[in-house]
Amino acid sequence: MEVSVSAKQIVPSATLAINELITALREQGEHIYHMGFGESPFPVHTLIRKALCENSWRQKYLPTQGIIELREEICSFYKKMFDMPSSPSQIVVGPGSKPLMFAALTALDGPIFLPAPSWVSYQHMGHFLSREVHNIVTNSANCYRLEPESLENSLREHAPDRRQQKVLVLNYPCNPTGHTFSSQQLREITDIAREHNVVILSDEIYALIHFRDQEHHSIAKFYPEGTLSTSGLSKDRSLGGYRLGTLLLPPDEKELLRCILAFGSEIWSSVSAPIQYAGIEAYRTDTELIDYMRDCAVIHELVTRYVYQRVHDIGISCPYPQGAFYLFPDWNSQRNELKKKGVTTSHELAHYLLKNWFLASLPGSEFGMPPTDLSLRLATVDYDGAAAYKTFRRKRKSAIKSPEAFVESIAPSVVEGCNQLERFMSQLIGG
Repeated sequence: MEVSVSAKQIVPSATLAINELITALREQGEHIYHMGFGESPFPVHTLIRKALCENSWRQKYLPTQGIIELREEICSFYKKMFDMPSSPSQIVVGPGSKPLMFAALTALDGPIFLPAPSWVSYQHMGHFLSREVHNIVTNSANCYRLEPESLENSLREHAPDRRQQKVLVLNYPCNPTGHTFSSQQLREITDIAREHNVVILSDEIYALIHFRDQEHHSIAKFYPEGTLSTSGLSKDRSLGGYRLGTLLLPPDEKELLRCILAFGSEIWSSVSAPIQYAGIEAYRTDTELIDYMRDCAVIHELVTRYVYQRVHDIGISCPYPQGAFYLFPDWNSQRNELKKKGVTTSHELAHYLLKNWFLASLPGSEFGMPPTDLSLRLATVDYDGAAAYKTFRRKRKSAIKSPEAFVESIAPSVVEGCNQLERFMSQLIGG
C-alpha cells in the first residue's frame, strides 16, 4: 500500500525503540547495561492501586476535557505544590502529556523553536504537522541551558516579523540534560517572548524531580497569558503506563480550548474512566503520597549524581545535573581517538558502546544536536525501585550521608555501567 508523505516523515520514538531493543536482547540472554530508557522504576503507591481497583467497574465514556473532580484536584495540586492558582476550565486531561503536546502544537499557529538538545518527540511532532522547526543549539559549558540572547537571535533570523506568532517549546528539568532554570532566567525568557509574540509550550513533567539544592518555578507564573504547560503522572509518581497527562491553558483562551478539545474528541475521545478516578487520588496533597514522591526524587538525585561523579572522574565532559534522571556527556575532546575506531558521529558512538561494551545509550543527534557532536544521553534508572525505596526508608540518614555506598548497594547494574564506561575510556585513551 502507498504511505502518505506525512507518515514517511515520522520515525519510531528513539526512547521507546531502544527500550524494546534492550528488552529483546535481554530476553535472548544478553547482559546489557541499560542507560538508554528513562522510566522511573518505583512501584505504584498503595493508595493509587486501591483507588484504581475500587473504580475498575467504571466503563462509560467520560468528557474529553476530563472529569470535573479530577480537574479540581489538579488545580489544588498546582496551588499547593507550585503556588499556581488556576481554574478547572483551564485544565485538559489527556492520555499522557505527549498527545496533549501534539494537540497544542496542532492548535497553535506559527513556526516552532526548540532548544537543542531537547526531547526527541518535539521535532518530529513539528515535522509531522509540516511546520517550520528551528533548533537553537546550546552548549555544554552553559549546561545546555537556553540563553535569552540565543533565543532572540534565532527569532530575529527565522521569524523577524514580531506580529507573527511563534511557539517555543521548553522542558525543565530537562530530558536529556538534567538542567533547570532559576526564576530570574525564566523572567528573562519571558521578556523576549512577550516582545516577539512567542507562545511557550512548557513541558514540566519532571517538575517534582528537581534536586534538593534546586527549586522548580513554572514559567506560567511569569507569563500566564502566553504559556501552556504540560505535566502528568509518569515521572514523579512512576506511572508511565497509566497514560494520564495534564495541560494547563492560559485563562480565557476559549477558542484554543475548543480546538484542543475538538482534536481530542476525534483522536482519543477521553482518558480511561478507572484511570481518571484513580488520578483523583494521585493528585491529592493531604496524604503520604507527597512524602513518597519526595523520597523517590531524593533517590533519583543520589543515583544520578553518583553517575555524574563517576563520569566526571574518568575525564568525560558532562554538565552537572539539577533534576530528572538523565545525563548528557560528550566525547568531543576524544574526537581523534574515536575517529581511529571509526566513530565520527553520536550514532556511531552509541552503536560502538552497545556492540563492544554492552552499554545502551541514545545518541545526541536524536535530541536535535548536530550528528558530529559526540554526545550521548544516559538514563540512570536501571535498578529495582521497590528494593531501593525500601532500603532508603530504612537507611535514609546514611544514604544521604554516604550516597556512594547507598547507590552501590541498590543499583548494581548502574554501577557496572559506570565501570564499563571507565574501561572504555581507559582503552580509548591508552591506545
